[in-house]
This record gives sequence, structure tokens and C-alpha cells, in this order.
Amino acid sequence: MARKLKQDDAGAPSPAEPTVKGSKLVIVESPSKAKTITKYLGKGYKVMASVGHIRDLPRKLGVDIENGFQEEYEISPAKEKVVRELRTAAKSASELVLATDPDREGEAISWHLLEAIKPPKSLPVSRVLFNEITPAGIQKAMAAPTVINKKLVDAQRARRVLDRLVGYKVSQVLWDKVRRGLSAGRVQSVAVRIIVDREKEILAFNPVEYWVLKGRFAAKLPPSFWMKLVKVGGEALQLGNKETKRRVADAVQAKDLKAKLEKATYTVTSLETKEKKRNPAAPFTTAKLQQESAQKLKMSVSRTMQNAQRLYEGVDFGEGPVGLITYMRTDSPRMAPEAIDATREFIAKKYGKEYLPAKARVYTGKAGAQDAHEAIRPTDITRTPESLRGHLEPDQFRLYALIWRRTMASQMEAARFDETVVQTEAEVGKETALFEAKGEIERFPGWLAVYRAEKTETEAESIADATKGDEEDEDEALLPALKLGEALKLEQLDADQQFTKPPARFNEATLVKELEEDGIGRPSTYASIISTIQDRDYVKKHEGRFKPTELGMVVTELLIQGFPRLLDSKYTSGMEGNLDLIEDGKLTFKKAMTDFYGPFEQALAAAGQDMQNLKAGVPTGEKCPKCGDRKKHPGVLLKRIGRNGLFVGCTNYSAEAEKDKCDYTADLEKMEEPEDAPECPLCGTTPMNLRKGQWGPFWACPNYPKCKGIVKADPKGIPVPPDEPIGEKCPNCGKDFVKRHGRYGEFICCIDYPTCKTVKKEILAVPCPKCGGGLSPRKTRFGKVFYGCTNYPKCDFTAWDKPVPVTCPACKNPSMGEKTRKPRGKDPIQVLICPKCGHEEPMG
Repeated sequence: MARKLKQDDAGAPSPAEPTVKGSKLVIVESPSKAKTITKYLGKGYKVMASVGHIRDLPRKLGVDIENGFQEEYEISPAKEKVVRELRTAAKSASELVLATDPDREGEAISWHLLEAIKPPKSLPVSRVLFNEITPAGIQKAMAAPTVINKKLVDAQRARRVLDRLVGYKVSQVLWDKVRRGLSAGRVQSVAVRIIVDREKEILAFNPVEYWVLKGRFAAKLPPSFWMKLVKVGGEALQLGNKETKRRVADAVQAKDLKAKLEKATYTVTSLETKEKKRNPAAPFTTAKLQQESAQKLKMSVSRTMQNAQRLYEGVDFGEGPVGLITYMRTDSPRMAPEAIDATREFIAKKYGKEYLPAKARVYTGKAGAQDAHEAIRPTDITRTPESLRGHLEPDQFRLYALIWRRTMASQMEAARFDETVVQTEAEVGKETALFEAKGEIERFPGWLAVYRAEKTETEAESIADATKGDEEDEDEALLPALKLGEALKLEQLDADQQFTKPPARFNEATLVKELEEDGIGRPSTYASIISTIQDRDYVKKHEGRFKPTELGMVVTELLIQGFPRLLDSKYTSGMEGNLDLIEDGKLTFKKAMTDFYGPFEQALAAAGQDMQNLKAGVPTGEKCPKCGDRKKHPGVLLKRIGRNGLFVGCTNYSAEAEKDKCDYTADLEKMEEPEDAPECPLCGTTPMNLRKGQWGPFWACPNYPKCKGIVKADPKGIPVPPDEPIGEKCPNCGKDFVKRHGRYGEFICCIDYPTCKTVKKEILAVPCPKCGGGLSPRKTRFGKVFYGCTNYPKCDFTAWDKPVPVTCPACKNPSMGEKTRKPRGKDPIQVLICPKCGHEEPMG
């Protein structure tokens, strides 16, 4: 019923409606896409939605290995009604048009639909590809019908079977060796390994000290400018992580060198000015859009793809629903010739012909790209972001603006700068010290103009960051007019101690970049990969970056030990290459499966025998702190896993003789403990130990099990106080209301909760915009506050920004949201943002 209501609300024809005899049945995946396409096709067509996949492998293996790896697909219970209605509609249709998404997965869905619906043999069946959901795009696709591409289907079948074989078989080994419920995956396990390997690099990193000397110099004309010491004795100095033959290694060397430099005299020994060009980036591929959105808009990969899907399927901005961007799953940066022409024409009209290069810019994808679709671009370049303000949700608006600007910039002239490099030398003993500074003056903005002219408050925090090239020097100085041989006066000389830094942990943008460069998975799967490895508790986000959990570290080590080939990124990338060969018709489905399964079966057998067993305990090589020094039966620590995670325990824990028993255990998954640890409420011992239990973190007495005192903690491990009466009575049972801390933060409830389930909610002054109910603050299980409707689950409205009763001056929406902005290098500011049109203004 919920699915039916969603389709009707979206405006798509309900599957329950009878099909007009002789009409053409068009099947798409999404109800919202069906709504848009219905408008364009008009009479004579009935558009229905499959609502994604309708068949999949069952919970069991579902692959007959002995019979050529034949799959045993089944229709999911949730889709049985959809399939029945599609079958009924097909019987009275004059033609069946399969219009699922134009990629491998979409092709496979069309094949599954044909297999499940089983249309009459006399019914004509065609396949169409909607690369953009616009009147012209729909007309073009319908005028060029084709048939289901079996090669694409086989490539997707192979991916699904490979994922099932690896996931099912390897997970069974983990269940035997570690614990039930764990999972492994052909791609997800490699993604976890990438994060684990980076963490090992960080843990093994030894920082190296070096000193940086910077001098402030004055010439005849102002202003003074800073120069950096870059060479001594003709050898480059270490100024970062890149190793050089020479570095200022310690304070003694820095002090000695500084003293000599302060006594030296300086003149301009080199002065060179040359033109520097900065070319625009190519239009977006899926992976590049995910990276840019994560960096500039702070959107997660999954949120980016959800918003891109909506922009592609169709948004109603006053003229009825229309697709605003081309298909968002692509690995090609190329643009259609007509799109290039339209973009160049619009650039000339808006900015002038001087902003157009003599020839159109042509971009090609990297080797091995499928190149099935053009780049992600606006379907109509004249539809500027400003023209859509107020018609799109804020995230959709920001993402569309990002895509529109990237497309515009990709066909514009290069930005030109005059870069000046000035050097001065000084004699320090028998060696020469060289200072250098760089400065640049913009001569022509080129493609940068599209970012500056269209800057809005709802864009990324810094347009400067969005337009900076990777090669840009962070130490550019504002230089005065200088002449070769001109005397310089050293006004100030600073010596700063620095250390080389370990490699940074991956965030979503850098992880996507790593996966793409290594050829692991496909960009369309990155969102689910990132979600899965967090859901399985293999990695967690720490300050926006991925950090492996102890479980992730251990499972990865075991998988590398048992399946070294499968955990090799090059091997995984090679498997992706085989899928491409199947798509190209150069490799058959059965041959690919056979070539894979033989070695894989041998690895399974070897892993079953040789992989360490965490259930039985893996020796750590460390003595037990309690009994490790005794002469008879000294205890050794074993790494083991329990229902609350990984821990180390003594080998004498289950000793037969009572005198040999030792109850020592310690959690391996260490949390970052707050500064103030609580005192045990039973025995007064302090500090207590922060531990992780089935329901989250808690503080335990260090004298456990003799003392079983505990103190509750919030999701960040901060101790929470006991229940606090608030002076009000429960309206249901008459007992006291108390302030209590639960899994999701602080709340007010009856003291008899959960026997009495009465909970008092803070109701905001703004009614729910969806149903008119109340809004109250709530917390996620990670402690982040959000605002939800009190009528949940009947109403699912939620908002991250606190709704306040302030009317938006731009669109007159009756409420706005409070948000804290954190501009780079500035103090945080409080702003109000309209959830409808995205208008933003400072509070107060």
C-alpha cells in the first residue's frame, strides 16, 4: 500500500488503472521518471514503473555451480503485486517498450522484466534508452528503438554471480573462523583493505624534524614581501614530506644558519616573468562528480547520487516535470556535438567571444572507460542556476549549479596569469643560500568568470577553493615592482620547526578517487560500498575520515592470510576488466565464471585449513598481566571475539584446575576517553574504564568482577548523570517525570519508563510542513541532533536545521532553519536558511 501511495502521489499512472486496449506499455524503473515521461508521450502510451529490481538471487547461494553457474532468480515478495499488474497490462498492450536506465544494470532489469512478465509471443518488444528526460531526448530515444543487449546483460549477470559467490563462500569461512553475521565482499573487502593499509602507514609513520626559514624583504617600492629559503649550497632543502638530500634538521642548525643569514647582504639575483595558463577541468563523470560534491558541497556520495537521480528523472519548476541533467552514471567526459555547440553559443552571448577558444574543447576518457554515455551535463545550458532558484530543494540547487558551472567552464578559454619568480642569494660561509618568492597577476579570467559571476550564498563555502588548480602554489606573494640587481633589505627572518606528516586518512572524496584510480568497482556502486563497510562495523568515520575498527583490522588480516589474491586490488581490477570483455563480446559468461571459480575453490579449501581461528583465540605473544609471571601454567593473552566485540583474554580463563584459573580480559576496541573519568558508584574506585557493550559505551569498575559498578555513557563516551526529577507528574500514571539519558541522548520520560511508555517531547513553535503536526528535537544513534515530526511513523518529515518561525523574505515560506556556518579561517556564524528556496541571511 505504501508503494502504491508513493506512485500515486508522484503523479505516475497507478498500475491498478486499466490499460487502454491497443496502447503501448512503457516500463521504466522510477515512479517519478514515469510521471515525467507520461507528460511527454501523451495519449496512446501507458507508462508504468518497476520500482527498481523485481528479481534477484535468493537468500541461499542461488547459483548452480555444477550446471554452468546457472542462477536461480526469484521475485521478491514486495514486488509480486507489481509483477502481476505489469503482466496484466502487457496482455492488453499493442507493444511493450522497455525503458529502464541506460546502463548494464538497467539492461539487466529489462531482461528480468521480460523473463518475469512473460508477454504474449505476438507482442512486439523493444528497448529504448533515455539518456536525458526532456521532450527532445524522449522523442529521439523513441524514434530509435533497439533490442535488449545480451552482452550487457551477461556482464551484469557475471557481476552479480561473482559478488554472490565471493560474498556467500568467504562469509561462510568468516562465520567459521570469527563469528556469525560477518560478511565479506568482492569489492567491499578490498575497499576496507585500502583503509586498513592507510591506517598501518599512519601507525608506522615516524615524523622527521625539519626547519623552514622565511625572510621578509623590503625593496625601493612597497610592499614588503616574504621569501622562503629553498636551497643551500645548490641543494634543495626539505620543505615538506618530500625527501631531499639536505634539510635544516634541528634547532641548533636553524639558529646557526639564521645568524649567518641575518648578517648577509641581498640583491635581486633573478627576476623572471612568464605567462601561465590554467585550463578548465573536463565535464563531470560519475566519480568526479562524487569527489567534487564531497569536497566542495560536503555531500556524502549517497546523497550526491540521490540528488543527481532526481535532477535526471525530472523536477517540476513551473513548466511541469523535466529532466535537468543527462544520465548520471557515466565514465566518459565527452559531450555530444550539439551540446558543445549550444554551450559555446551561450558562452559567447553571456560573456563575449573572447571567452571562447578558437576550437571546441574535446575531452576523452581514460583507457578502459566504457564510454557508453556522455558526461553529466545540463540538458539545457540556457537554464541557469539562478533561473531555478526557489524551484529546487537546496541540495538539488547546489548540485545543479556545480554541474552547470563545470559544463560551462569546460568550453571556455583558459585563465591567464603573469607569474613572477624572484630570487636572492646570500653567502653563508663557503656556501650560497637561495631565497625565492612567487607572485602572479591575473591578466584574463577565462573560465574562472563563470564561478565568480554566478557566486551565490548557497554554493560551496569558498569559490576560491573551487577554482584553484592542483598546481597552484600556496605561498604566492604580493610582489612590488622589482629590478634585476636591486638591493633588498632583510627586515625579519623567522625559523619555524616543522615535522613531516603521516598520510591523511581517506574521506569520501579521496576514497572514491582511490577506488576509481585502482579500477575497483564502478562509480555507480561506490555509495553502497561506503555504506556497507560502515554498516558492518569494519570502518567508522572519525572527524569526517574513515578509520578502521579493530574488527575491520582483524578481519582484513585474516582475509589477506586466507585469500591473498582476492584482496589484491590489481586482481579485483582485472575482474572488472573481464566484465568489460563480456560486454564487448570477447569473453563468455560461462568462461569467465569457470576461470574464476577453479582457483577460488582451491583458496576456499586452503583458507578453511590454514586461516587463524579467532573463535579459538589467536596468540598475541604477550604475557597475561595477572598470571603471566607465575612458574606453573603462566597465562598468555589470546585475541578473541565476543558478542560485544574484540578482546584479549588469558589462556587460563577456562583452566580445569581452580588454582590455575585467571579471569583477565581487556577490550581491544579502545574508545577515546574523555578527560574526566567517573568514580565507581559502588566502591568509589577511580578512574573507571570506558568499555563498549551491546547497547553502546559504558564505564565499568576496574575491580570487576568483584565490583560490578557501572556508569552510563553517551555515544561519545561522556558519563551521563543519573535520572533527574523535573518537578512534573506523568499524565498517565501520576509518577514523576525525570530527565534521563538513553541510547540517542537526553529525553524526559516517566520514572517508570519503559513500563509506562509516556515520553515528554519538546515541541517547536513551527508546525510540521508536511502534515501540520508538531516538531521535536531528536538524536541519531551517533548523537547528532535532528528535528522530526511527532506523528512519526505516519509522517516521516525530518530536518537537520532547527526550524524557527521566521518568514523567508525571498519566497515568503513561513519558516526558516537555523544553521552554523564555519567559514575557513573565520569564527563560526549563525545564519537562517530557507528550506524551500535556499535563501540565506545572517541571524539577528
